[in-house]
Amino acid sequence: MYRSLASAAGVLAIVAGLVVPGALFQQSSREGVMPPGQARHSYSLDTASSAIPSAADPAVTDIAQSTARSRATGAKAVSSSVATSNCDGCAGQSTVFQVVYFDGAGTATADNTAAAWSSCTGCVSSAVSVQLVVARRAQPLTANNRAVALNANCTQCKTTSAAIQFVIAGGSHRDLSAQATNMIAQIQKQLADRLSSSARSGGQRLQGPEAKAQVDDAAGRLAAIILSDIGSTITSRSVDVQVGQ
Repeated sequence: MYRSLASAAGVLAIVAGLVVPGALFQQSSREGVMPPGQARHSYSLDTASSAIPSAADPAVTDIAQSTARSRATGAKAVSSSVATSNCDGCAGQSTVFQVVYFDGAGTATADNTAAAWSSCTGCVSSAVSVQLVVARRAQPLTANNRAVALNANCTQCKTTSAAIQFVIAGGSHRDLSAQATNMIAQIQKQLADRLSSSARSGGQRLQGPEAKAQVDDAAGRLAAIILSDIGSTITSRSVDVQVGQ
């Protein structure tokens, strides 16, 4: 219990240093309680997913999706995905997909973070966060994207995190369709599954180049869907991939 609380506090401290936390830890949905692949939806500018397995619940998956708008000057959107495993043989998988529309003409900020932490023997932690920011008039727009993956006192633990952020400035006034949203969520879940399954296979840790190739491929597919659906050029694409050492 002490180790779990200490490790979770460590993840909180790390993420707090990267973003301004909203409701960072929402209630996790456990496999068998929420059907796999079914997301929790919200309409907040702060969207978070957290997967924290325990000895009683050794496999935890949490999925969150959010679509929100803001016209306020100084609006800030925060998307964070956190997975932490502190029990031997446990597996935590967390994914977030946030779409935010900044419709105002004032300043705006978007933060996207994926953080994974492992402290155990033979456990897996995987966090994937995808954020799409559509700022047609916001000036200036500040966008931050960061992935963190840490191992502490680990033996054969596998820890991966991926943060993918797309920014569209100007362009058409079409919103992302429900069909495109579902397609993006499916690709994101596939990526999380691949990172987790790759980490579980064999005795070697998932290597950085392999993880980066998988995430870059997913990011390219996501960009194609966004471009086709919204009809606007992606102003910037940021991808950060980390593998715990």
